[in-house]
Amino acid sequence: MSITLYIFLFLAIVFASVFSALFGLAGGTMILAVLTWTLGIKNAVPLHSAVQFVGNVARLGVYYKLVVWKIVGYFVIFTLPGAYLGGLCIDFFNEKWLELSVGIFILMTIFMPKPSFKNGIRYEIFTLLGFLGSFLGMIVAVSGPFIASFFILNNIKKEQMIATKSVCQGITQITKLIIFASVVKFSFEKFGFLLLILSLAAIIGTFIGRYLIEKISEKAYNVLNNWLLATIAILMILGALMKILM
Repeated sequence: MSITLYIFLFLAIVFASVFSALFGLAGGTMILAVLTWTLGIKNAVPLHSAVQFVGNVARLGVYYKLVVWKIVGYFVIFTLPGAYLGGLCIDFFNEKWLELSVGIFILMTIFMPKPSFKNGIRYEIFTLLGFLGSFLGMIVAVSGPFIASFFILNNIKKEQMIATKSVCQGITQITKLIIFASVVKFSFEKFGFLLLILSLAAIIGTFIGRYLIEKISEKAYNVLNNWLLATIAILMILGALMKILM
């Protein structure tokens, strides 16, 4: 790889990680898109998981006091079985239709009338979410928007959402990395130096995002978060439809 490509990827991951630290989503989609464009989809998906894991650890470091650990406890129960099953099913599921379905579901959670949850949604829902998030993450790679669509139903503040979602997604990424290394047999060592550069970029972007989130009001944040989720969902739907029709 050329120095120019290393610099481009470094700056792209910094920019994407700022979004992840601000909203807990969008950054992963950007990272996957850039890695796919430069390295191909087979390398991009496992490398995306590695970079996202580092980013989630960094976000945990700056938001750790705000994590809702009860949600994490329910979320983690079935993440490994979900990732394992997803790893086994990579060649059997049509990722285009899965991506289309996830995009439609995200739009539904944003725009459909929401039931009134005085204390947020039931914690048991996050057990199923952990399984589905890790399963889908193995096949369509980007499961962050899907997970985020449930968090907007919960009555927690923006920093709490980022903190808790970062831990949940970090756990998902760990399980995916285990499956990529053991079941899929992907060689992370081959990309060791690149991963070091991209990990540093993810950490820098996280600290920038942590600084910026304090400048946004809760009301404005919720509006921006919903619009960002909707944009990602529409792009997922359009991208899947284009692949289906081609």
